[in-house]
Amino acid sequence: MSKIQARQPFKALYALCALTFELIRFPVWILTYLIPPLRPNPKWTFRQALMTRIVRSFLYHSANVEVRTPLSLRPGGEKKQFVVLSPANASFYEGPVKDEHIKPEKIGGTWYPEPFPANGTANVDVVLNFHGGGYVIGDGRTKDAGFTAATLLKTTPAKYVFCPQYRLASNPDSRFPAAVQDAITSYVYLTKTLGIPSSRIIFSGDSAGGNLVLALLRFLAEFGEQVGLSHPACAFLWSPWVDLEAAIDPANIRNSPHESTDYLCGAFGAWGGRSYISDHNTKLDPRNPYISPLHHPFRTPVPLFVQSGGAEVLFHDHVELVERFGDGGKKDIGVGNTVKLFVTEHAPHDIALVGHLLGFKKEFVEAVRGAAKFLEKYRYRPEL
Repeated sequence: MSKIQARQPFKALYALCALTFELIRFPVWILTYLIPPLRPNPKWTFRQALMTRIVRSFLYHSANVEVRTPLSLRPGGEKKQFVVLSPANASFYEGPVKDEHIKPEKIGGTWYPEPFPANGTANVDVVLNFHGGGYVIGDGRTKDAGFTAATLLKTTPAKYVFCPQYRLASNPDSRFPAAVQDAITSYVYLTKTLGIPSSRIIFSGDSAGGNLVLALLRFLAEFGEQVGLSHPACAFLWSPWVDLEAAIDPANIRNSPHESTDYLCGAFGAWGGRSYISDHNTKLDPRNPYISPLHHPFRTPVPLFVQSGGAEVLFHDHVELVERFGDGGKKDIGVGNTVKLFVTEHAPHDIALVGHLLGFKKEFVEAVRGAAKFLEKYRYRPEL
């Protein structure tokens, strides 16, 4: 059941009070962050400290009123870059993505810099990028994922980036497995409709989008041969959200040693986690392997590049993810995949999505350079 402030007229009243409260606090933040030792991280610039604080407040209040992000299938400002995908044949949606209540639907998607041509060459790399937003906000359009896409195009060998507008759990009848169904729809569109070889496709996802990439990779590992879908060349995971079970309890983020140096707050994580696993019909197990992959490492031939902010609340999850999915380091827990952890020192969560807003643009560019080198060295090349 939603909070009382998530329903009108209480939502409007809460929004007015929150805006007034934050406007009062704003001058205090400015004066405080002018002094480097008083910033959440003394290594941050004034802009980084102030913008991180502003984004944190925005997410906190968005979670409290459970804001909805309407998803339109109209082109809007993206014009010819935006396309509409119909669901694939039912035979592609096997195993855990079959659901009594949640069915594949039409979705939109945005191409960068332009749509892949119908008669396009098979000798170019294409990134399939899933945006972040806790499964409750975001749409992959220019204002949302434009920075991510532009950086990937400029810094990696990819010539095209496709960002699906997957269903959000904050909207009705869109809990798990809706987003995974939409990820399959997108991959089938690239490989079957457009004929792009899977070996030229790179998966990419930030935060919740990274969670979705791991779910899609798991699906390919378990059902790919059965449904006729092959593995991609590589996967880039930017601050991936890998433990939704922990996020449902906001205390887990509040108690993080990095809580003061990140904009990701407990209220937002709990809202996203609850929304993704439950609706009026069903409540799913948050430890489901397709929902919280941290607890369920699996074998995949796809090399995994994991970027984490050294100051973000999910940093320790990322270290554990790499241990579990890789060789385990000194701990005998890894499953033996090719995995690299790239730590962006002093960075908060998901600079792939908001680095340009927070003042971490250069840091994300550097991370993408690292991903490009990783791709060059470890690209998955299936035997022909």
